[in-house]
Amino acid sequence: MILKRDVDLSRRLIGSLKPMAVLMLVVLLIAGAFSLHDYLGSFYYQVCLDGQVLGAIKDPVEVKDYVLQLRDEAEEYYGMEVVQMGIISAPQVRDVSLTEESENVMALLKDKLTYKTEACDIQINGSTNFLVKSDEEYEKVIRLVKESYLQDGDEGKTLVDVFIEDDITVDYVLADPTRILEPEDVATVLVEGRNRRQVYLVSRGDTLSQIAQRHSLKTSELREINPQLNGDSLQIGDELNLSVVETLVNVIVVEEVVKEERIPFKTNTTNSSTMLYTQSKVTTEGENGLKEVTYKITSKNGVEIEKEILKEEVIKQPVTQEVVKGTARPVVVNNNTVKVNATGRFAWPSASRRITSYFGARGSGWHSGIDIAGPVGTAIYAADNGVVTFSGYSGAYGRTLIINHGNGFSTLYAHNSSNLVGVGATVTKGQTIATTGATGNATGPHVHFEIRVNGTAVNPLGYY
Repeated sequence: MILKRDVDLSRRLIGSLKPMAVLMLVVLLIAGAFSLHDYLGSFYYQVCLDGQVLGAIKDPVEVKDYVLQLRDEAEEYYGMEVVQMGIISAPQVRDVSLTEESENVMALLKDKLTYKTEACDIQINGSTNFLVKSDEEYEKVIRLVKESYLQDGDEGKTLVDVFIEDDITVDYVLADPTRILEPEDVATVLVEGRNRRQVYLVSRGDTLSQIAQRHSLKTSELREINPQLNGDSLQIGDELNLSVVETLVNVIVVEEVVKEERIPFKTNTTNSSTMLYTQSKVTTEGENGLKEVTYKITSKNGVEIEKEILKEEVIKQPVTQEVVKGTARPVVVNNNTVKVNATGRFAWPSASRRITSYFGARGSGWHSGIDIAGPVGTAIYAADNGVVTFSGYSGAYGRTLIINHGNGFSTLYAHNSSNLVGVGATVTKGQTIATTGATGNATGPHVHFEIRVNGTAVNPLGYY
């Protein structure tokens, strides 16, 4: 380029020179102008990213096309629309020191350019946040969280309301695409919570089972997260790792539940002086009734926190059970002068507990009592209060005692080595009345014990 000051200078010189000289001067001026152009330098575009110079290029369109290409590649990689971050500028400059740096500029742009995408920032109670792509995905997160606490197909249940108790806000931001989460993953974390590491310091008297129970863990789980443990040994000051679940949201579910429930029958008791006070008899069997109850049940995170009865409807009335209970006390009359109040309940008649023969069929015959084996001299006790009506030797029974307890009840004690009370003696329950022997028809020392009702032997074990 020929500068204005060069032209003005040539005009002044030409005016004072001859034609041949003028021609030579013009040639020299043109050559000088090209030399001056080379000295001042060519035009370049200096590419900058956020003010930082990356290098010089000749063609800015080439940079523009490459930047668009990088954005397209980023969108394909992340699977979403992205926004290029940073400001690219390319001012035109002329500097003799500049050289073409196209490849280097492109490499630096690829390395330094970053991208963000529009996202929904879900904030929980102002502290925890999760990023999803859109409003639709945020709504999906909320729906999945609520549905996790709803049970489909439960007969008799009607959903009244379901809501998240916590403060949830949504903001729209430009975010790193790598931080965008799937709605299902966000919902899972919100429902299951996060494991937060907690350290427990062992104190005096602590045991593994106690520590586990206090922190809602099984002992096996506590061992699993503390592999350093050796057996059950704990030292004061030991540190144990605890895995504590931190709840992120609280879901409230309100349902109406209709249930059929039984109505327990009542029992009406009537006293009878014709029966022993230890006896009772059901004259009318009780039957449970049935009712339909509608509850309003409120649950928090799947745990019932409130239950309210809305209405009740009786389907079947219960039938009251009628019971007759005896009030009479056994009374024994001895020579019409002494009365003994029996308890109506029988005590075990021997210091031994070993039964060697039971009541009922035995061989080809019938055994009318139970045999309680014991060494000769083992104490035999009165099974209840009463009066001795027989004390002596009775054939195959050997040495025998019979006590009358009143109301048709009597007890017999046979094969005794000795009788310690005589006929007419008043005895009390648990009193020693004889000693074990093998008199009469006996194969070894034992007491043959009978309970008789109105003279008929019954199974003694039915009264214990």
